[in-house]
Amino acid sequence: MVMASTGVNMPGSDRNVVPAAAASSTSSFSSAAGCRMRSRRRRLAPPPVAATAAGSSEGASDAAGPSREKRARPAASPASSSSPSDRDSDDEEAVDEADAEAEELQQPPLPPAVPQLPTAAAQAWPVAFGSLSVAGRSRDMEDTVSLRPGFHTWVDGSPMHFFGVFDGHGGSHVSELCRDRMHEFLAEELAAEEADLAQRLRRRQQQPEAAAGEGTSAGSWAVKQQQLEEEEERAWRAALERTFRRVDALASLACACGRIVSPPCRCPLSGISGIVGSTAVVALLVRGRLVVANCGDSRAVLCRGGSPPVQLSDDHKLPCRVMQPNRPDELARIQAAGGRVVFNNGHRVRGILAMSRALGDRMLRPEVIAEPEITVTDRTPEDQCLILASDGMWDAVPNEIACSVARQCLQDENPGGDAAAAAGGEGATAAAGPEPEARCSNAASLLVRLAFGRDSWDNISVVVIDLQQRE
Repeated sequence: MVMASTGVNMPGSDRNVVPAAAASSTSSFSSAAGCRMRSRRRRLAPPPVAATAAGSSEGASDAAGPSREKRARPAASPASSSSPSDRDSDDEEAVDEADAEAEELQQPPLPPAVPQLPTAAAQAWPVAFGSLSVAGRSRDMEDTVSLRPGFHTWVDGSPMHFFGVFDGHGGSHVSELCRDRMHEFLAEELAAEEADLAQRLRRRQQQPEAAAGEGTSAGSWAVKQQQLEEEEERAWRAALERTFRRVDALASLACACGRIVSPPCRCPLSGISGIVGSTAVVALLVRGRLVVANCGDSRAVLCRGGSPPVQLSDDHKLPCRVMQPNRPDELARIQAAGGRVVFNNGHRVRGILAMSRALGDRMLRPEVIAEPEITVTDRTPEDQCLILASDGMWDAVPNEIACSVARQCLQDENPGGDAAAAAGGEGATAAAGPEPEARCSNAASLLVRLAFGRDSWDNISVVVIDLQQRE
């Protein structure tokens, strides 16, 4: 389409020279019709190009290249036998054609046959977060927390935020490995998925024109847009699954002494490295989506206003108390792999590990696997906050109470005090402004205190992500 503001020749500045014979023949046109024709031609004309003094207006149009403008008929020569009435009818016919062409150009364009990814500007969501991690009543600190806002930019320019809670067991070096490397691996896998997604889009755009023309209606465009979103979701899932596999493979080579070598380290601490592992609950925020991957008994809970809490992950914990979730499917999988669940201060795989999935723990393969369960949730304006925490909090604080406490803290206009220092742990906060980060820090601190007051004996790690734009 040629823009109306591009290549407009103003009256008195037209450089196209019309032959004298043509000028004399067109003098019989009515002034009103001629004015309308010149107006239509100027509005539909392509950008001006250099023309010779002897060139006609038709020659200039040809030099400018193809356009959607229909050409006006050339002026009749003096020897022509056409009457003035015929010329008037031709003039009216040309004006009608120009009017129809102008109406066609003013019609709104149809949706593209190949949908595009939504832009980041149209899908901007605020995010603020705070965290707190304490040893609690445990002698050793094995929990770690990873807060990586804007760690990667998706193919459409949308920033991606990474948050994770890792609960180590048997030692802290696997959970520390997850904290330091998982977001790096995920950024690499997402970049690989972006390249594959771009190739699929190019192949779709290069389809034959006949096949592309079939999907020009609004309904067909919406279907293709939905298919594109599903491909995008599959890309995120594949990237997370490969990331967990890479971290698990690296954890199998990690030694309690801190080295990661192949073949495995043979230092005095290497004997216990085979039963050292970590849980992992990871939240990925991109545009209006919450992508959660879980492996172990840490948990992610979405606090949504006006409705019960939405648990975005299922604990991979074998039933040891009435309050814990029961996973008969995990028990059946362990038994199918030739493993046994033995009661040793609770139900445990081989009497050692109280969960059915974890990173590391190479001595408990194949019963204990590192495959994450992934959920993708669309965000809504009613979403208040997202809570990621280790089982040190969830064993003592139910979902409903945790969401109620966090919601109240985030709505408080004057959160006071240094939450991390008051709780005696390691905290981190970040946000666009000072007040939201104080609210998130205050909420994480209060949840840690609540779990500690309810006799939690484990390490306690909490991340609170505010999903509202608060003033």
